Amino acid sequence: MTIKEKAEKLLCETGLLSELQTYGDPHLIGSYRMDMMVYNDLDIDIRNDFMTLEKLHDLTYYILKTFSPTWYEAREEVNDEGKTVWFHGFHAIFMDELWNFDLWFFDEETITKAEAYCDAITARCCRTPSLKTAITAIKKDLLSQGLYRYDKYTSMDVYHAVLSENITTTQTFLRKHPLPII
Repeated sequence: MTIKEKAEKLLCETGLLSELQTYGDPHLIGSYRMDMMVYNDLDIDIRNDFMTLEKLHDLTYYILKTFSPTWYEAREEVNDEGKTVWFHGFHAIFMDELWNFDLWFFDEETITKAEAYCDAITARCCRTPSLKTAITAIKKDLLSQGLYRYDKYTSMDVYHAVLSENITTTQTFLRKHPLPII
């Protein structure tokens, strides 16, 4: 079973997608949308122009009850554009494997931009399959080295390197994008 197939099973069996539909219009984005999953990570943007702190708390209850997360965070914040957004992030075990969930509540414009970004990458990779191969190989290599995470290298870093700089190997990626020494 592929990671994406496991993700689909998770979404169905836990009822997460159905639950999110009670809060707005969920959109699976990121690696799931682009069919480039290299680890158990789901990014879901939920269109909801009427989110409230009370609804955030209701979803918190559902997540805690359904998933018994090993790590959990929920917050309301104002983004760089001055828009109020809501976030739920958590880790949970499904089918004996750890999964990461990032749930963001955004307006339609923000979600449309995210989907367009993903779809543009997907289209380029369909035209040139070696790009998808390079992206997934670099992501897997970084993951195996403990370097693929929000405070090291992200998917966006890899997409930019492969699609804009024509980097096709992890060795070249690391040489051209060294992490700062702290």
